[in-house]
Amino acid sequence: MTNPALHLLVAMPNSTDTGNLTLFILAVLIALVVAAIRGMARRTHVIMVISGTSVLLVILSVLVLAYLITFGPG
Repeated sequence: MTNPALHLLVAMPNSTDTGNLTLFILAVLIALVVAAIRGMARRTHVIMVISGTSVLLVILSVLVLAYLITFGPG
């Protein structure tokens, strides 16, 4: 059970800058939502794909909006 903890310690940035940590967390969350959408499309029925994908797209849009607000131009 210590392997995932050690992996996260290696993968996380070493700097204390909160911008890097925020970028890392947002990137991981966006990747997980995209993977969930792709996995759901393969393994569930059509009704579940439509409703689940719409919910995950809302979550994905909130995450992308948070990324743009935090790291956007300007």
